[in-house]
Amino acid sequence: MPQRILCQITCLVALFATTSLRVPVIAADRIPVLIDQDQAVALTRRTGRPLLAIGGTVNCVYCVKMAKQLETDESLVPAASKYVILKIDTSTPLWREWRDKYEIDGDGVPQVVILRADGKQIYGKSGAPADLKGFLEQNLSDAGTVLSGEELADREKLLREAQKSLKKKDYAKATELGLECIQDDCFAAVVGEARKLLDNLDDRAVVALKEAEKKLSSRDRQLDGALALLEVEAAFSGHPSAQGRVTDALSRHAEGEDKAPLFAQARLVREAQQLETAKKRSEAILAWQKIQADYPDTVAATLAGRRLADLEKRASKGPAKTDPEGGGGARKAASLLKLGQQLLPTKPADARDYLQRAIEADPESEAAETARELLEKLP
Repeated sequence: MPQRILCQITCLVALFATTSLRVPVIAADRIPVLIDQDQAVALTRRTGRPLLAIGGTVNCVYCVKMAKQLETDESLVPAASKYVILKIDTSTPLWREWRDKYEIDGDGVPQVVILRADGKQIYGKSGAPADLKGFLEQNLSDAGTVLSGEELADREKLLREAQKSLKKKDYAKATELGLECIQDDCFAAVVGEARKLLDNLDDRAVVALKEAEKKLSSRDRQLDGALALLEVEAAFSGHPSAQGRVTDALSRHAEGEDKAPLFAQARLVREAQQLETAKKRSEAILAWQKIQADYPDTVAATLAGRRLADLEKRASKGPAKTDPEGGGGARKAASLLKLGQQLLPTKPADARDYLQRAIEADPESEAAETARELLEKLP
């Protein structure tokens, strides 16, 4: 609506406050008829409910009758509750601007205009509808989907969570929550904001794909590029428009025979990194060791070596830090024993090393005794 229309509402409210056409806000089980256009416009935009504007005069019998019917006829509540109803005096410059902006058939009063929440005009005629209930129900079909109060509140909560996830760069979660906010053919503000959020995510997917492909094109950063592309896949594969771009990029870069080993390594590296993030140290160690075994003399194997050294260093220092008053040796022995047991089937030499270290960590512990028994069985 024009800014000038919105600015003139103060005068309109003052005028209606002294007229017999003034309709008070009624009980919660009835339908309020508003005289504050700022309030009405804000409400229709937020809720997606269409704006039903009734232009009338002080002496119009039909205007008074229509307003009274909206106030008192309980049979109108189911349909009328899906509108935002606004009353405007047709003798004001404000209504003349409405007539200039919108098409209104006829010159009598009341003059009735219905606007969809996005501002599109649905109806514009003079005269009170003979069947007000049928009139309200019929025009709702062109107003889009109107959410209930509970549905609107749920989506607004989801949108807030989606926006928080976006700030944290949890794009997969932001996408999931944003999609839950969408309602086809609904013009509530929350749906529009959710679409903007998804557009933002789509833009970020485009940037992330370009950065991943730039790394892939560099001989020294191909593993980084493959990892970045897998990150994009995880973050945006659920996004309606970004999904196609991600699929195309993977088909171009990951499916060729020359790049297949690179992406196989990248997937294993990503798995090991995720295990570390989840604080599953023993599983992470096995994952890094698998990379070393399956892809020796590669960048991935070099990375695995660094990570294994770091994990071993932290394993040896961790217990002492968490229990400075004693008992750390037994826990360290138990941890080393567990690692040795996991390595026994595939890497007995490495297992022997961990079992020996478990004994050295606390020779009198149960873990050390178990480690001795296992060592005796090793060839």
